[in-house]
Amino acid sequence: MRNLTLVLISVALGSCAGEATDFARLSRVGPQGIAIDGYSPVSYFSEGRAEQGSSDYAVSHDGVTYWLTDAEQVLAFNADPRRYQPAHGGWCSLMLTGSGQLTPANPESFKIVDDRLLLFWSGDFQGMAIDGSRNWHSKFEDSAGEMALLAKADAAWTRLLAGTVRQKIVLFNESDGDRINETRRAVAKKQYE
Repeated sequence: MRNLTLVLISVALGSCAGEATDFARLSRVGPQGIAIDGYSPVSYFSEGRAEQGSSDYAVSHDGVTYWLTDAEQVLAFNADPRRYQPAHGGWCSLMLTGSGQLTPANPESFKIVDDRLLLFWSGDFQGMAIDGSRNWHSKFEDSAGEMALLAKADAAWTRLLAGTVRQKIVLFNESDGDRINETRRAVAKKQYE
């Protein structure tokens, strides 16, 4: 095996292989119980950028809480919450296409594909700056290839929700662990490779 400083955490996340789970239990929420690290899912669509939300404009859908930036965003979100929910529960869409495992997405690394918000892991790994969005783009040549990649991520996410595969979280650096809620950390087993 390569000498990687890769943290592999096997997590029950409320279910074992063979047992279905729901969107809220599988979604990535941070230590405060907020999705997307407090970034507003509406801003990706309305502003075309990642924008920190506020607890003053908290909304919930499917058991997951999101922070928005203002009352106008609350109205937009409440009118069509499924549109604004991040794909794949807010985990890295690219990671799902490969190993089928989960890794915390960086809210500032994103793309809107087919009117869906995709988030990607980005950060420092073994002294290299990794851009998840750029890595996503390197995996296809045209829109048909991108849609095939998205379908692969969707299939992996569906298997996780159905409980047909064991749920695991992969952390590429220690700061990734700070982006997972305490309950998940408490039941995690760490392995360093």
